[in-house]
Amino acid sequence: MTTYYNTQKHNTIYQVMDKILIGTMPPKAQVIEEAPDYLGNTLKYFSEPRTLEDSYNFIINHSNLSEIEARNLVNELIESEIITSKQFDSDDRYSRHSLYYDLIDAPKNSQEILKSKTVGLVGMGGIGSNVAMVLAGAGVGKLIFSDGDTIELSNLTRQFLYQEEHVNNYKVEQAAKQLSLINSEIELVPVVESISDVTIFDKHFSECDIIILSADSPTEIHEWINLAAIKYGFAYSNAGYIESFGVVGPMVIPGKTACYECYKNEGDLYKFLDGNQELPNNLNERFQAPSYGPLNSMVAAIQANEVIRYLLGVERKSEGTRLLINSQNYKIYEEVFIKNENCKVCGHYPTYTENLYHLSSPEKTLADIYINERENDSFNHILLDTLMDRLIKVLPNTKILDIGCATGEQAIHFAQKGAAVVANDISEEMLEVLNSKVNDLKLGIETLLGNIANLNINDEFNYVICNNVLDYIEDLDSTLSKLNGLLSDNGILIVTIPHPVKDGGVWNKEYYNGRWNYEDFSLINYFKEEKIIKSRENKDGETVISSIESYHRTTETYFQAFVQAGFNVVGLFEPQPASTFAETHPILFEKCSHIPYFQTFVLKKE
Repeated sequence: MTTYYNTQKHNTIYQVMDKILIGTMPPKAQVIEEAPDYLGNTLKYFSEPRTLEDSYNFIINHSNLSEIEARNLVNELIESEIITSKQFDSDDRYSRHSLYYDLIDAPKNSQEILKSKTVGLVGMGGIGSNVAMVLAGAGVGKLIFSDGDTIELSNLTRQFLYQEEHVNNYKVEQAAKQLSLINSEIELVPVVESISDVTIFDKHFSECDIIILSADSPTEIHEWINLAAIKYGFAYSNAGYIESFGVVGPMVIPGKTACYECYKNEGDLYKFLDGNQELPNNLNERFQAPSYGPLNSMVAAIQANEVIRYLLGVERKSEGTRLLINSQNYKIYEEVFIKNENCKVCGHYPTYTENLYHLSSPEKTLADIYINERENDSFNHILLDTLMDRLIKVLPNTKILDIGCATGEQAIHFAQKGAAVVANDISEEMLEVLNSKVNDLKLGIETLLGNIANLNINDEFNYVICNNVLDYIEDLDSTLSKLNGLLSDNGILIVTIPHPVKDGGVWNKEYYNGRWNYEDFSLINYFKEEKIIKSRENKDGETVISSIESYHRTTETYFQAFVQAGFNVVGLFEPQPASTFAETHPILFEKCSHIPYFQTFVLKKE
């Protein structure tokens, strides 16, 4: 059978002077610089399905390329996924969705996967009914939905599945009729029943892959669905609103994320309760929650998207995270919940494994980031490397211990200047990179693998460098005492920490004009010292690690700890970037020229 190739239907292709712009938004967009004249005509030719032989002849006739060169060009276009053998079928009801799945690198058989899945919806009000409409349209194979309420006239401001003539009908019965009009190919299972205990999940929802909980009563409902999820292995997510804020998540995946028991005393009102297990009774006995059509639609759309991404094995923003959506300015706040390994409900659950399609933006490790970006494209490079060179004077017989050396840029720099360097890190992968560089450069750097607290080093050093390490250490006092003992008389300890101001707040950023722009910085809680969860971005502002645990402490706390450990503080620096980085590293420069990113202490042993 003859195979035809054409350009990806989801890509726009523009030629501007000698550049060809393929696609518009990251991470899929490409720019071909200094494109030859024949390339634009070739891409236009592939707008229609073409055989390979016909395309070779076209290129040869419209360029000065040989047949071998024409074949190589087509192969490059195929390998870079600019052209594809996948054809667009406008008669397929899911054809536009298929283009989107291609765009986000979802599985090739995404529609078949969705057809095989079962989704449960507990509550068919403003959020549940809207989620059901989206999932039905998307072709999810089976929807099971429960609600014991009838349709009221006041529901119609936000429950768009129902009409005036449906008032007083049961929601789920009418939903089944309406959803079948949207998609007659899927299976619909209405359950006319309000949730009253955990048995509703045993009777109706045990086969689900994921359940959306948009009902908010009785108060025990979260514990019931959590217990059922652990029992049957389905994922579930909360969707609702708190006053003018929409709520999506957290998505609970048994064995992988925190369950309700792990996080139930965290977030919104619970932080005011001093450890009480449950919220007290609402004193307003006539309380009625506001409900607003656009807010319901926003929540439902985000929740439906998260469900589809879960079913397709694509990364989810709400996994283990509650998203709070401000309906007035569209800002989204995140509450990350950490799994309690000793949880009495989920602590025994087997470790969850899943094949995630992270092809477009894979979750990386800290080692990955250092290996790829530390040398030239990092805050360490543009802020610390020059400062370290100013602070450390290499004389004959200078001995340096570099703790948390990562991939070894500073260790190598000072070894090349003649210092005797010992480099330590807890990452075997990073030390392998450093050792490879050391072998290539024929330097005599000694490397030590392990946590500094557990290492036995029988030597003294003129300088100990400890950059971006102490914020990961819980026991600050014993670590500083050990560092003091590693210094020779009048030895100097150089400590860099993520600036407490930076770690005490968050950037508000927006994407436009082809890049992330950092609008303003909000200092949230500088004086609250605690373990924090933060993310890591690359040089382009894309989040590549979603959760890193460290300890936030104030400058005063660090200063007092240094003094108590027997150090004199002889220098304090808040490094700023050189103006030259504004052009070469625009996003990094924008961030660290507005707020301090590092705080470097120079400490002399008494």
